[in-house]
Amino acid sequence: MVLSFGEINEPHEIVNIAYAFAQQKQKTWFNGELPIDPVMRVVSMLEEQARQLQADGVKNITIKILEGTDKDGDKVINVWGMGTIVKLK
Repeated sequence: MVLSFGEINEPHEIVNIAYAFAQQKQKTWFNGELPIDPVMRVVSMLEEQARQLQADGVKNITIKILEGTDKDGDKVINVWGMGTIVKLK
């Protein structure tokens, strides 16, 4: 599976767009969870979307991380990711 934060050089065709979201409470940091965990979950979700479409990967992955507050008033990290699902030729 190709996962790239930029363009890829291999010949390919575009299959679709992938989009994912994860949220993590800041109070869980280093108490069973690491700050990188939601980023890894988002990348895994993008990869799974490509797999479901029988594609070969996701290119031009972008990750946006924003601090926020959830409905309980707890500080959270919101992670959005998107990329282009591709099939290699």
